[in-house]
Amino acid sequence: MLYEKKKEKKGFLELMKEGPLLAPCVYDCVSARYVEKTGFKAMCLSGGELAASLCGFPDIGLVTLDELVGAVDRISSCTDIPMIVDIDTGFGNELNLIRTCKRVAQAGAKAVHLEDQTFPKRCGHLKGKEVIAHDAYISKIKAAAWALEGTGCALIARTDSYHILGKDEAISRCNDAIDAGADITFVEGTQSIEDIIDIGKRVKGPKMFAMASAGASPKVTLEQLYGWGYQLMTMHYTMAGAMMGMQEFGRLCYEAKSDVPVTEDPRVDSSPIALFELFGIHDWLKLGASFGGGIKDAEEYEQK
Repeated sequence: MLYEKKKEKKGFLELMKEGPLLAPCVYDCVSARYVEKTGFKAMCLSGGELAASLCGFPDIGLVTLDELVGAVDRISSCTDIPMIVDIDTGFGNELNLIRTCKRVAQAGAKAVHLEDQTFPKRCGHLKGKEVIAHDAYISKIKAAAWALEGTGCALIARTDSYHILGKDEAISRCNDAIDAGADITFVEGTQSIEDIIDIGKRVKGPKMFAMASAGASPKVTLEQLYGWGYQLMTMHYTMAGAMMGMQEFGRLCYEAKSDVPVTEDPRVDSSPIALFELFGIHDWLKLGASFGGGIKDAEEYEQK
């Protein structure tokens, strides 16, 4: 994405007023560009998938703030659709959280979701989680709301208390978070349709739901969730698709001892130029040529 083509991205609250919003999870620039190319209007930077792809870690709170900010900056710079960023527990207390929110918003996030787990945290669909006290959580929500004021970055208050303290406490935390300045709420890992519907009715304000039918949550659709009171939905498919492709092509190429199984597959354009065109190679070279530097456009050599 050329720098002079960058435009102001719509905020999540604005997009949610237009109808139900689906934001697939991404983990790098390639997955983000394909989400945008597919036609989605928003995306979400997955904390777990970022930990795996960038650092080779499981989702147990090992990614640093600098690593997260760098990823946000790179992904937001090469796409035109807004991105939610998973900031885990905010990397510390209220003061650490303020700095986290400021840096992530400056890097290009249009929304963040902050959870109430203790640190170190873990994936919301794993057992063994613990959450901080109700009042301590609301204190952090207030600090995050203060930090994000005027940045154009929305605050999503996520609670992981559902599996530990029960549905009623999760609902109470969400409603208190809205009163404390959160823009959107998110109950992680709701396990039944009945609870999803009840939370949708009893939690005030805009609500997010994370589709995770491979985890703790049941199989649901965008239309169902919107009817139950949820306006923003996320889902995972990009890393699963990439892993499936790497496993399939890896096996075929290993057996053939050649790259031909990939290059002859009609489902994918594996030519070098295809990847570069995804990121605007012709526009970049045209920009360079406009300064009189003798930079030529690029095309591939033909096979002999």
